[in-house]
Amino acid sequence: MRQLGVKVLRDVLHSVVGDLAAFGLVEDTPSAALPPNAFSDVLNVRFLDGAVRKFPGESAALTFTPAVSDFLYVASWNSPAGLRYVVVHGAGTTATVDVYNSTRDTVVATGTMPTSAAAEWQHTEFNGGFHFVLNNGVTTPQFLQDNLANLAPLPGWDSYAVETTEIQYKHRGARNTRSVTTLIEDGATIRVTSTPRSAAEVITTETVTVSVTAGPTYTVVPSGTLTGIGVISGVSGTGFSFRPAAGTGGTTFTVATISDPVVDVTCGVIRAYGNLLVAGNLVENGNRTMVGTVRTSNVAAPGQIPKDWNPFYLGANTADEFLLSSTGTIRDMAELQGILYIYTDSSIHAIQQTGNGQIPFQVSTVTTHYGASSVDSVAEIDGKHVVVSNDDVYMFSGHPGSISSIAAGRVRNNFRSNGGYKIQRFNKYDELWFYKPGTALMYVYNYRSNLWTKRSGTAPLSLTIVTGDLILTDSACAKTVDSGYADPSYVERRRMTVAPDFETDSLMSVVYVVEGNGTLATSIVGSNAPGDDRDPTVTGDRQLVTSAFDISTEYKQDLRAQGRYLNYRITHTADAVDADIGFALTNMQFEVDRGGRR
Repeated sequence: MRQLGVKVLRDVLHSVVGDLAAFGLVEDTPSAALPPNAFSDVLNVRFLDGAVRKFPGESAALTFTPAVSDFLYVASWNSPAGLRYVVVHGAGTTATVDVYNSTRDTVVATGTMPTSAAAEWQHTEFNGGFHFVLNNGVTTPQFLQDNLANLAPLPGWDSYAVETTEIQYKHRGARNTRSVTTLIEDGATIRVTSTPRSAAEVITTETVTVSVTAGPTYTVVPSGTLTGIGVISGVSGTGFSFRPAAGTGGTTFTVATISDPVVDVTCGVIRAYGNLLVAGNLVENGNRTMVGTVRTSNVAAPGQIPKDWNPFYLGANTADEFLLSSTGTIRDMAELQGILYIYTDSSIHAIQQTGNGQIPFQVSTVTTHYGASSVDSVAEIDGKHVVVSNDDVYMFSGHPGSISSIAAGRVRNNFRSNGGYKIQRFNKYDELWFYKPGTALMYVYNYRSNLWTKRSGTAPLSLTIVTGDLILTDSACAKTVDSGYADPSYVERRRMTVAPDFETDSLMSVVYVVEGNGTLATSIVGSNAPGDDRDPTVTGDRQLVTSAFDISTEYKQDLRAQGRYLNYRITHTADAVDADIGFALTNMQFEVDRGGRR
C-alpha cells in the first residue's frame, strides 16, 4: 500500500496597520476589542495629520529681569496698554506679585498678597482687560488697574454694612426730641436725612459715628450736631435721641443706623460677568463656610472696578448674596452665550441679568447630575463648555440634553479615579490640556480630531497662553512647551490581532513607514488568551523580544514573537546630533509566518 504524504503549507501574511491617527489613546476599552490602529497606552505623541508625531519638548521662557525664583503662578494679561505678565512668586506666607511689560524686562507694577500652602491661584479680566483680578482662595481678592502702580484689595469687599431705618416722621415745627431704642455698637453710624417740604430745596444727609471708650462712655464723632438738621444726644448701648434744628418745620426726617462690621470673606473662585463680578465658595471670618453661596457685586461704572459688595446697603442694585438651590461646593463659573453658568461639584446653575433693579438676576438649576471638579476646570470651545467633573469630561451647551461625555470608553477611568484636573486651551494645535498642579502626567484632547493622548515632563503649577504659545510654570522656571522634542515618547498596544482567524502565528518582522530621525526601539511579546495582558516592557517576560531600528538607515525590523495576540511598545529616542528631530509614523506592516497550518 502506498503511503500518502502530508504536505505542510507555509503561509506568509503581510498585515498593514495604517491610519495610525484614527483612534488615538484608548485606555478603558478592552484591548482585544480594539481595531489594530488604536493604542492602549501612549506618551508624548500627538495624532496629527494622519501620523503619530512626537510632542514638543520644553525650554526656558519668560526670563525676567530681575530674576524670579519660587514661581507660584504666571498669567498673561491682555490689557489695553498691551500684553503684560502677572508673575506670583515667593516662599512663606507672603507672595510677591510683579507685573512685567511685554518685553519681560521691566516691572511696571508690584505688590504682595498673603498666602499659604492651601492657595489655589486663579484670575479674571474685567472691563476688557482694563482690570486684572487675582485670587488665591485664602485672602481678599485683589486687583490691578491698567494705570495703577500696585495691587489693591477689591473695594467694599469686606464690608457688610446693614442700614436700618429707625424712625421717619414729618416735623411739624415743635423742636420735640424723638427717642430711638436700638442696639448701638462701637463704630456704628447714625445717618439722618432731611427732606424739605419744597421740592426746590436740597435734600441733606449727614452722619455721625458712635465711639465707645472705657466705662463704657458713648460719644459721637466729630460731634452730635448735624448742620441745619438737628442734634444727636444721649447715646448709649440701647439707643439715642434726635432733636430737629430750629426752623425745620415741614421737613421729613429719616433717622437710620448703619452697622458696618468688617467681615473677613474669602472665595474659591471669582469671575467677571458683564459689568459686575461674581464670587462663589465663600468662607466668612475663617470658619463659617458658605460653599454653595454666590456673591455678586454692584454694577461697576464704565471703566471702573465695582465699588460695593454689600447685599444690605440701600441703593445697591445688583450687590447680592444668595444660596443656590443645590448646596454642593461651587468649583468654577464660566459665561456662555450671555449666561453665567455656576458649577458646583454636583450641579450646574444658570444666572442671567434681568435689567430689573428690584430682581437683578434670574437664577435656575440646570441639572443636579453633573458638576465640575475644581477652579479652572471649565473651558469654552465652539460655543460649548468642556468640563472636568469628578468622574468624567463632558461637553455642555446650555441645557441638560446637550451633555455628552468626550472621555467615555477611552480615558474616563483616569478622571474617575483622579480628581482636581484643570484645563488650559491651546489653540495652536486645537488642544485642551488637562493638568493637576504639581503632577507631571497630563492628558491632552484634540477637539478637532476628537482624540486623546498623554504628555509628561515638568510638573506644572500653572499653564497659560502667551502670544499663542503654551507656557508651563513650575517652582523654578517658566517654560515654553513648543521647543525641541520630549523624551521618551512611545505608543503601546496590548492584545492586537493581525490575523482574522485568531490562529497562533509567528511574527517575523515589522516594516515602518516613518519620517524623521533617531531610533525606534520596539519591544514585543506574544500571548494566546485575551486576558493574558503581557507587559511588553518587562525584561524576562516569556518570549519578550527587543530591537532597535534606525529611522535614517534601516528598512525593516526583524522581530520574533509567537501567539494569537501581539503586545508591543515602540519608543522613539532622538539622536544626540539631531535632538530636535522628531518622527512621523504613518503605518506599520507586520510580516507573519502562518507555518504549521495543514
